[in-house]
Amino acid sequence: MLDFMDYVLRAFERSTSWNRDNNYENITVTSDTLINFPIPTTFKFQSSDRASNNTFNTLEITAHKQVSGSLAYLYTDAIGMDKYIRGSQMRTLQDATDTYRHIQPFFAKQSQDLSEVRNNLQSNNNANNDICRSLYYGRIYYPTSILEAMVVKRINFHNQLTIKSLSSANNKLNVIFVNWQKYKNENLQELTFSSDGVLCGYRFLHNFMSSPSKFNSALYNNASFSMGGEMWLGLSTLTPGCSTSLRYCTHAANTGRPLTLTLSWNPLFGHISSTYSARTSMSTTFAARYDFNLYSTDSNLSFGCEFWRKNSTESTDVNKTPLKEENQNHHHVVSIFDETDYNKNDEKNIPEKQIKLLNDITHTFSSSLEQMDKEKSIIEDVEHKFNNENFTNVWKMATSLRDRNIRMLWEGKFKGFLLSAGTEIFLTRDYLNSVIRYINQNDSTINQTDTVTPKTPSPISFGLTIQYST
Repeated sequence: MLDFMDYVLRAFERSTSWNRDNNYENITVTSDTLINFPIPTTFKFQSSDRASNNTFNTLEITAHKQVSGSLAYLYTDAIGMDKYIRGSQMRTLQDATDTYRHIQPFFAKQSQDLSEVRNNLQSNNNANNDICRSLYYGRIYYPTSILEAMVVKRINFHNQLTIKSLSSANNKLNVIFVNWQKYKNENLQELTFSSDGVLCGYRFLHNFMSSPSKFNSALYNNASFSMGGEMWLGLSTLTPGCSTSLRYCTHAANTGRPLTLTLSWNPLFGHISSTYSARTSMSTTFAARYDFNLYSTDSNLSFGCEFWRKNSTESTDVNKTPLKEENQNHHHVVSIFDETDYNKNDEKNIPEKQIKLLNDITHTFSSSLEQMDKEKSIIEDVEHKFNNENFTNVWKMATSLRDRNIRMLWEGKFKGFLLSAGTEIFLTRDYLNSVIRYINQNDSTINQTDTVTPKTPSPISFGLTIQYST
């Protein structure tokens, strides 16, 4: 389940027109949310409150061997946050959890729209102030007394600065993380610095603006193709790091269901990862990932899926009616030739060959426009229906052929509460033994002689999370 403060942070990005999908860090987020989704390992209760339109606070209590918790506070001067933030009772399950990420394409027309918005912001000081907003976040953990802070500042329409810090007096831990992002036209560039190991990094992501019709036989296809990379260097240990990735997003022309393909490569470690993610129906999502190492020839195949459920008695006809009427209007195509261009009384003077030619051209263009409008309406209808469905719960499952494990997660709503419960089961005894030995070595409170390895597959972790916000 998405943390409430992360939910507020995404609302801040939406209110300031910042697209998080253009970050290289999120280039494989679609497959990660379907395969590497986090599973709660403890009992956690989180209560959040919106004191005002710009102030939020969260109280969290965790029970695992001992009772611990945290207190978080967030303030932002962004305008219109009430449009994007809702309580747990009114929030849809699609907004409360990470699921298939629908990536919007970046075409030349969108670049022109961004230039128009930028010109409007520069000519209007009040509008420019609506973009240049800030977010301040702080959290204290007890009884460890660890302090966590974050500042997000929109410098202007194309630049954003993020500063994070973590401090602990008991462990003598002080870490500062600085990230500067510049998004202009179809490119996004990032500069990153971390005091832990004096780590410096550079990231970039380029969205290709060529026509997507070359990749699909359909007349309308809002596909997108992105390429990015990252380079890291730890100055204290002179440890380098780099990777590059490709992402292609498109839709099925006949059904309008989206699918995403990614390819990542780490040349230093020889690791290659390819993913395929698709929304197979309105309530099911599937993802597959294949990992291969060029140096050791090790490979792994992972699968993940989602099953969304809703009450059969509930209906969403109210949300669907406007879209159907809108699609019907799109299907009406007017002839490209105006009847007032010539006098009908002089129609006899026009040769029959020219009349036939004009009718053929009109029919050809009208058929193409009707086909484009039909394909566009199908694609938009799929996304609109999913966002407006009143789902009550979702099942997430993932498995790996090499690890031979099953990860299961259930997330749902119950009387205004957001619930999340999950577990992980290993099917092989050898891998289970290695996991238990690793836990014993890193947990001094467990006596290794008292640990007995089960003879049958059993859950290695289990947790429950309850969230409530107003």
